[in-house]
Amino acid sequence: MKTIALLLLTLVLARSTFGQIDVESRRTLILQTSFSLRGEEQPNAFGYFWFNQNDYPWTNTALRVIFAGVFGDVELSHFLAANTNIAIGAGFGGGLYIDSITPYRDGERRASQQFYGDVVNARVFINDTIPNSTPLPLNLRATYGVTGSFFRNAATTSGITIPDDFYTQSLTAEFRFGGIEPGLTGRRGAELYVAADANYRSGFDAFGPNGALLPVHTEYDRVYGSLSAKIPVQQTTFYARVGGGLGENLDELSSYKIGGNLLGVEPFTVTVHGYYVREFFASDFGIANLEVNQQLTQEHAVTIHLYGDWAVVKPVPPATPDWNNIFGLGSGLSFRAIKGINWLISYGYGFNAIRDGTRGGHEIGLALQKEF
Repeated sequence: MKTIALLLLTLVLARSTFGQIDVESRRTLILQTSFSLRGEEQPNAFGYFWFNQNDYPWTNTALRVIFAGVFGDVELSHFLAANTNIAIGAGFGGGLYIDSITPYRDGERRASQQFYGDVVNARVFINDTIPNSTPLPLNLRATYGVTGSFFRNAATTSGITIPDDFYTQSLTAEFRFGGIEPGLTGRRGAELYVAADANYRSGFDAFGPNGALLPVHTEYDRVYGSLSAKIPVQQTTFYARVGGGLGENLDELSSYKIGGNLLGVEPFTVTVHGYYVREFFASDFGIANLEVNQQLTQEHAVTIHLYGDWAVVKPVPPATPDWNNIFGLGSGLSFRAIKGINWLISYGYGFNAIRDGTRGGHEIGLALQKEF
């Protein structure tokens, strides 16, 4: 039952929108899962219902509500009357399992080192949309947030010290020029995105295998950047993205998570087809993704998808901090079925994945999207 609960309820938020504050009216349901045909992967899922409305509940405000079963998040933005390009806002959210950790070593799940993590978060921010001569929005955003992290043993946890409960204060600066149309069916967008955050953890202490606890870092920093474009050409859509992240004093909790067939779910995990979801915990990484979609029919929107992914990953302790290359290829089929639901079935092959002592990972992804 706990495995089923994790499969259904390990949920996160998507962050890709056309601007830092999304003013589009949205009523969107997205569900995704991914599982391996070889090896033992922790069951996982991604899903949410996204409500977004401008001028609600008052004029010059925008409300976003995310509901995901055991996770919820509310964000309210207010555009200043004196200058509607500037918005101030606040958000609050929290839920179960969001900070859970399942480590892998050479393709094997370390079930004894797995533990669950629950979070609650509050934040305030200011966003400035800067006028420019292009049709793309240019946004600068600064956010101060406080996150409480609370940990507990999984049924298989043994021989490790799990983290004590602690609080993290974060300062985040974001630059976004453009935006990518969100969701599984988006066909347009161009975006340059850069983010940097500085974090301080209070009440944080060493965790890890008993007798070999990991180094304690109460402060850590990250810088992330990406350049991406999604371009429609008649019935074909091309998507390309290059990006990467650098970190200082990162551990399994604060690391970048890499791997899996899930699409558009960063920072939960960075997509690399053919690997377990969140198989790699990275202190530094680089990524390149390429996707080509060809729609075959207007009725039911039957579409073929081809994927190519490459990443370089420098893992966090206790793994050896050596750079590793990982390559993945994939294909998929999407279609629109009953009640206007868009379905996507994908397959990924991980060239560098180690499964049962040999190379080659086989990952299946399932996803659906429904607009209301």
